Amino acid sequence: MRLEEAFVALSKGKPFFGGEAIGFMDICLGSFVVLLKAREKLKGEKLLDESKVPYLFKWADQFLCDDTVKNLVPEIDKVAEFLGELEAKAPQNFK
Repeated sequence: MRLEEAFVALSKGKPFFGGEAIGFMDICLGSFVVLLKAREKLKGEKLLDESKVPYLFKWADQFLCDDTVKNLVPEIDKVAEFLGELEAKAPQNFK
């Protein structure tokens, strides 16, 4: 919720933290979006719930749909598969 509040305050109604274009904060936080989406897919969880954090939800979608970003980040399905394989190999106390 605090990140949602920070986004609203910093973006001032624009699509990204820094305004109209992807900036440093977007890249820092955006690097986790694929992992969050992969975890959601793998576990059926909602980590970026549109009803709870609508601005971050929209930001994440816009971030991943940006032409530059979508050509750089791995496919969410492949990341989910990889996370599932890692979890299967992890000792029971790390699951």
